[in-house]
Amino acid sequence: MKIRFDSRKEHNPTREQGLEVLYAPGKRVAFRLRWYLILFLVASPLLWFVGKVLYGFWLVDAPAQLRMPVVELRARDAGVVTHLDVRAGDRVEAGQRLIQLDNPEWRARMAQLQALPAGLEASAPQSIDGHERQVLSRQLERARQRVGQVQALLAQGAATRAELIAAESERDARESDLLAFDRRQRELSQRPYGEARDLLQQHAEQAWLESRLQGLELHASAPGLVAEVLVGEGENVGPGTLLMRLEGMGEPVLWIYLEPRYGRYAQAGQPLEVRMPDGNWLKARILQQADRAGRLPSDLRSPFAASQLGLLVPAALEEPLPERWRVDQLPLQTRFPNDWAGVFSAGR
Repeated sequence: MKIRFDSRKEHNPTREQGLEVLYAPGKRVAFRLRWYLILFLVASPLLWFVGKVLYGFWLVDAPAQLRMPVVELRARDAGVVTHLDVRAGDRVEAGQRLIQLDNPEWRARMAQLQALPAGLEASAPQSIDGHERQVLSRQLERARQRVGQVQALLAQGAATRAELIAAESERDARESDLLAFDRRQRELSQRPYGEARDLLQQHAEQAWLESRLQGLELHASAPGLVAEVLVGEGENVGPGTLLMRLEGMGEPVLWIYLEPRYGRYAQAGQPLEVRMPDGNWLKARILQQADRAGRLPSDLRSPFAASQLGLLVPAALEEPLPERWRVDQLPLQTRFPNDWAGVFSAGR
């Protein structure tokens, strides 16, 4: 299509088919503006591309995400969620209880152990055994004295042979009782482990159950903000199940997705600027050199980007972050001052 502005109307714009037109000069201007607007719309992609190239020569920009220090709270053992003390968005202090789990099987086993006879001393009380042996020894000693007295009386003719036999029988009975007691004690001491071992195992199992049940009550290790709660009361969870996420109150880290061709900017100490969602710019600095690459999240990809991979560069803000922007995975835009010396050296 060829656009011409030298028609008859251009030479005599105030007349239309022999009639005088009062608004003809204004119509002529609108006619020109309309075609200029069409040309601008057709050429806008080319103008945008040229502007992008010129902007890239002056400044280097890259998408970024704000990452808050997040702590994942997971279940150590299987159990049932009995109490949820916090909700998403609540602030917590160090030591505050967050969630309470319970294990009914462990509770039932604990009740069984508590119903059994407790205490090693109850099965073999050494003090009672020693007292019993002393009684048996005294009885044997008196029986022996009785035999000696009867033998002396028999020699004097004051006792009969039957009384001596009765005294000796009493002595033998007391000796038999003492020997039986010693034999019983020896058998108990020679029994391998025996009841003592069972009682020790009972105490050890009970202590283990108490420690595991106490571990089902989870507390906050540091002050923070509850970012997400992933379970509900009455829900069964297994070992390693993710229960909730906590955002710490520490300084956030800015992860920048820098194009590989701008890898010279990924150096420790490199200054940059971060554009916040409200339009303000904050100063930041690269923490360390990039050591890995990552795929850009879908919400950070530009429509005309050639590559969806970028160098993952960590950076820290040098200015205080406003409280309203302390949001995990907040999308941001960063800007690097162009390194003209590096560009010219690379060109040479």
